Amino acid sequence: MHHTLNITANNEASVVERLLQVTRYRGYQLAGLQLTPLAEKAGLSITLTVSSDKPIHLLTSQLHKLYDVRDLQLASADIAALRA
Repeated sequence: MHHTLNITANNEASVVERLLQVTRYRGYQLAGLQLTPLAEKAGLSITLTVSSDKPIHLLTSQLHKLYDVRDLQLASADIAALRA
């Protein structure tokens, strides 16, 4: 299942490395990454798309704990079809 996260973070040198490290440690595969600097130089908008069969809250709860993460929103998730 694919999940897309919209993250607002401080524009620090190590923030992307930390996001990817937590994503990998939690067993999620990177499916897409988009970085956009915000109008203010101290901010960064990150769109992170991950793939895994694990519940997404296992990843979002850890990303929320990162010091440089200001805001995290779950943008979308592919919904698995019900099997009869």
